[in-house]
Amino acid sequence: MLEFIFFHPVPSQLFLDWLEQQGVPAQLRQEEENYLIEVPEEIDSNLYNDIEKKYETLLEMNEEIMKAENTDDADYHMAGIAVQLSNGGVSYADIEPKLLGRVMACVSQEEFASIVDSIVTAVENPQGRTYCQRQRDQQD
Repeated sequence: MLEFIFFHPVPSQLFLDWLEQQGVPAQLRQEEENYLIEVPEEIDSNLYNDIEKKYETLLEMNEEIMKAENTDDADYHMAGIAVQLSNGGVSYADIEPKLLGRVMACVSQEEFASIVDSIVTAVENPQGRTYCQRQRDQQD
């Protein structure tokens, strides 16, 4: 499943409604103050590109709403991704929103998820040798 996260109910509902209009099955899951929308990975590439564009637009709306509603003097803002751990647990990684936006403008959500999964695997299963060194050892 592909996950799209929002931090306010309005853009998350707009995204759900838009997905329904496109005929894309989606599920909403709320975790604390996060609204996670899950869609199947088996999506036509053109439709997937449209979904990403719509998500980016609504994520900007989400940011504007959050800034407008932030009456706290702390003035903090952070994006986050849910990281699936091998033990089944979930950890949230905080990422500066502009940086995450730049990354997502260059790679697809699937590609980014693959990168994150690789990092999680490396942290949970440390390797002291590079990939090339391990490959050479297997050939010997």
